[in-house]
Amino acid sequence: MRAPGALSLAIVLAGCAGEDATAPLTPEPAIASDERLSFSSSRDGNLEIYSMHPDGTDALRLTSHAGADHTADWSPTGRQLAFMGHRDGDYEIYVMNADGTGLRQITHNDTHDGFPRWSPDGLQILFTSLRSGTFGIYVTGALGGTERRLSSGQTGDVGGAWSPDGSRIAFSSTRDGNVEVYVMQADGSNAVRLTNHIAEDGVRLAWSPDGSRIAFSSSRDGNDELYVINVDGTGLTRLTDNPASDRYPAWSPDGRHLAFTSSRDRNDEIYVMSADGGGVTRLTFNNANDFLDSWRR
Repeated sequence: MRAPGALSLAIVLAGCAGEDATAPLTPEPAIASDERLSFSSSRDGNLEIYSMHPDGTDALRLTSHAGADHTADWSPTGRQLAFMGHRDGDYEIYVMNADGTGLRQITHNDTHDGFPRWSPDGLQILFTSLRSGTFGIYVTGALGGTERRLSSGQTGDVGGAWSPDGSRIAFSSTRDGNVEVYVMQADGSNAVRLTNHIAEDGVRLAWSPDGSRIAFSSSRDGNDELYVINVDGTGLTRLTDNPASDRYPAWSPDGRHLAFTSSRDRNDEIYVMSADGGGVTRLTFNNANDFLDSWRR
């Protein structure tokens, strides 16, 4: 499903009917079997968080709650996951161990908190919140505690993502009239606009492991497709070309692959491709919807 707008995606995910399951395929070239993807799926009745190998095998359910749990991000050690859960009347940020144990709530607020991203040093969690009346980028400690807004309070800023060295944050914003991709310093200063198009650019941004590029989805060619852009705003390249919606990119730790979500087979499933857009391989086969969250670093 595609949410009606980039900002509403922070609090809405739903599913639709799909096709029959078949045996998963193995992507080529081979990806290390000890890596894992986290994803959100409605395959067991409501949105829960799962993990699997990057070839689609060994899918494990990690959460089990009547509320929706989704949009998980691996800690730098790969031992924990932060996610957004609708468990207490609104979305909050939670952290759990990689096997689903040790759940703890990180934010406590009466409006929506979502899109968590661990800092590269594992000490902080970036998140999007509606607590000030507009969506903004906030940061808190990995154990909770003091919460600080980084982005401007005048417009909607969502989906912050740390650069690999922790010095900068990419995010999507409507501050110039429509949704565009920006990069700011880690303290929230010196925001620079990277994209400039009347369509929506952004949501679930992903830095390449070497810090040189940012992957994102854009509707500039009529529907959601995946693009990459250099961090200075040059080198915009389209990676996918499909009548369906392609979005939610995540880089492999070695930078050679991108996993993503696509509705090209009627319902949302998870795919992987080479970083240049070639060799697309489907990983999940389910009648429900599967949404990619993150790739364990």
